[in-house]
Amino acid sequence: MGHYVRFYQLRCIETQDNGEDELWVDFRGQRVWGRGSINNGDTRPANNQVFAMVDSPADVVSLWDQDSADPDDHLGDFHIETRFSGLGEQVAEFRRFGSHHYTLTYEVRQQAW
Repeated sequence: MGHYVRFYQLRCIETQDNGEDELWVDFRGQRVWGRGSINNGDTRPANNQVFAMVDSPADVVSLWDQDSADPDDHLGDFHIETRFSGLGEQVAEFRRFGSHHYTLTYEVRQQAW
């Protein structure tokens, strides 16, 4: 039996840029949230789509910031693990001190919703 993940919300504690970031979130190359503007203190709902997991290093969620003047900034990766199945909502953290701080709430289940 497979595992599934659902992403609930993205929270901005501190942006990377001065002012708004233009973010998007991907899970194995599939869009979870964005592209959209987000600022310090903002919370945005994710798309609530359920994604099948493969229980491998490929189960990675990535956070990106769009830059118009130079290449887009990769703000981090978080590996979603099946061992958290059935434990309720979890929080992935994307943080670089002095630069940015985001959290992404998600849940892993052994069966689809």
